[in-house]
Amino acid sequence: MRKTQPRHPKIFILIILLGILSLSLFLCEMTIRYLGTYDLDGNFQATVLKKTFYIKPFHLPINFVKNELERYHSQQSYLKYDSTLGWVPRPRSTSKNGLYHANSEGVRRGSIDENTRSGNTDLQVVLLGDSYTHGDEVPFEHTWGYYLEKKLAIAGIRADIINLGAPGYGMDQAYLRWKTFEAKLSPDIVIFGFQPENVKRNLNILRMLYHKASGILFSKPRFVRAGQHLDLINSPTMSPDKILDIYAKIDAWENRNHEYYYRPADYEDHIWLKSKLLAVIITIIEQSWTEDKERAFYTTDDDPSQLALSILNELRSDVEHRGASFLVAALIPKWNFNYVSEGRPFPYEGLLEAVKKQYDTVETSQQLFAHVKDGNLEELFSGNHYSARANEIVAEVIAEAIEARKPTTQRSRYH
Repeated sequence: MRKTQPRHPKIFILIILLGILSLSLFLCEMTIRYLGTYDLDGNFQATVLKKTFYIKPFHLPINFVKNELERYHSQQSYLKYDSTLGWVPRPRSTSKNGLYHANSEGVRRGSIDENTRSGNTDLQVVLLGDSYTHGDEVPFEHTWGYYLEKKLAIAGIRADIINLGAPGYGMDQAYLRWKTFEAKLSPDIVIFGFQPENVKRNLNILRMLYHKASGILFSKPRFVRAGQHLDLINSPTMSPDKILDIYAKIDAWENRNHEYYYRPADYEDHIWLKSKLLAVIITIIEQSWTEDKERAFYTTDDDPSQLALSILNELRSDVEHRGASFLVAALIPKWNFNYVSEGRPFPYEGLLEAVKKQYDTVETSQQLFAHVKDGNLEELFSGNHYSARANEIVAEVIAEAIEARKPTTQRSRYH
């Protein structure tokens, strides 16, 4: 008697395959949920292959800001609210990690008791910029400003280096910080530390929407191009206590349309985002286009780059009106150094070329890379910022540039 064969073997195989696929997807979904984390506001993030992804829909950092506000009011932080600049180093303060000290004028020095100006010098140099100029993650004696003073001394130039760099600053804040100090100073040279990512910060007002991990809860002023002029908005900046209300009612905020990093669509919940697996896949696909988006963002004819160049132009004009020389030091951040090692153009190469064409510019990336041993870029960095060795190299390059611009008299301007 002949055995009876299943009538539809392919259907059974298909059911088995679908079962295996469903189980696999379920396990992947559960794994991502298990490995992922939620913050205080319900934002989900997952780490896949050592890379962290922030998953939509996003949630405004209301609870996070509330906690940071309580912490800010309960202890003396290194950064404090400022109605003109958004935030500044708190006068006579030391950071929690003990690395940073601000003197009575809120200027970074070796101790809270050091004066901003040492006096009896041949040259006064003012530094402007963000954390790369401020010298984050290293002590004062390992910042490029400190090394610059020592390098110039070796060359026989007694220099007074005044470091007005501050953590988290955009180009706009660096320029405005100069404006708050210019009447107190008599610089021969003003050096702007141009860290290209700062172009993005120029479009930001609520710091937490751009870089929550910085822990800076304040808002910042922002320039908007108006023809040939720059209009300043969010000035004075909102007080810390008002910020919480802005997040709670952000759609009614008067400057919402000028906050580049608030996109309502990012906060919309969709049924397909209920699956964390699918949400992660969508995020990975979106981030695979990051480099193309970066290059498009920095296109020199578009507003971000044009705004950056306008701010630089205003700063140079103001500096030269004060009788000082203006110098740009190009400081490439850690996350872009792979372009140097791979010999590829930066996403902002066009903007960098425009800056070099329009302003007296010192480049540092190639000199830094020349000191890398065995391709190990980590020796150039302390955390996410320049290491002591990297800062010393930057100072050496800038010192050589200053020496090349000989003064015509002992305390005349370098041209």
